Amino acid sequence: MSDAPIGLISSAASEELLKNRKAERVSTPWGEAEILLGEIAGRQAAVLLRYGTNLTTPSHKINYRANIWAMRELGVDAIISQNAIGSVNTAIRPGDIVVPDDFLDKTKSRPQSLFDDSECWVRVDFTDPFCPALRAELIDAATAVSDRVIERGVFVCTEGPRFETPAEIRAYQMEGGDIVGTPLVPEVIFAREAEICFASIAPVINFGAGMAPAVVHFGPGSMNESYYSDGLHDLIEKVIISAFKGHSPERVCTCRTALDGGFHGSPPEWFRSREKVKAEAL
Repeated sequence: MSDAPIGLISSAASEELLKNRKAERVSTPWGEAEILLGEIAGRQAAVLLRYGTNLTTPSHKINYRANIWAMRELGVDAIISQNAIGSVNTAIRPGDIVVPDDFLDKTKSRPQSLFDDSECWVRVDFTDPFCPALRAELIDAATAVSDRVIERGVFVCTEGPRFETPAEIRAYQMEGGDIVGTPLVPEVIFAREAEICFASIAPVINFGAGMAPAVVHFGPGSMNESYYSDGLHDLIEKVIISAFKGHSPERVCTCRTALDGGFHGSPPEWFRSREKVKAEAL
């Protein structure tokens, strides 16, 4: 088994989930990122709290490039992204767990590539937007503890921080969307550009605007309350623990060679340094 740490991106990580934790600040070309290092299911883990320790950073202001590259610098080659989200599909209800297989990008102002400010640009294939092998591990882990697992779904990622309007939800339905939330893009893009396997597990905690009474984030009757009080949070942590325990470093996917033949121009120095480390490890 590989001793490389497995990555987790989430809004929170309980002491039961991440043990023996310590915080580490990692320097990247886009600034520092704080990563929690520890153990999940006896495996080395690198956990990123995407909104910050006190949930002070909204989705549209997250330093996604620093976060993903910090994972790469720590040797992470597989990331599970935990996303508590809303449903735009009447067949997918609060309490369901979706393992999405595709996404629609409805963000507006977020960077779209790790290489935006460099002397080159890249094109990466997104025929399989999420790593098929890592998705399979998540599905196995989820179905072992829940009979409400949806094994496919289109994740609509919006800019935030506001919730969507009823008209937007109707538009997403017509475009084939199933679930909606704000944190996925560009995490999923940067992970592919960093040649890291990436998959999402998305517990559903509310219906989209116009499908149910007004969406409330915090307080009595809120989606946050239902996520924690109804046991969904604890269930998802069980799934993550099981997925970490069953994770195989062997891959039949192409995530780790995603940039082969995709460069237009000369790769920047920070990427060449990473390529040297990669070559030495093979």
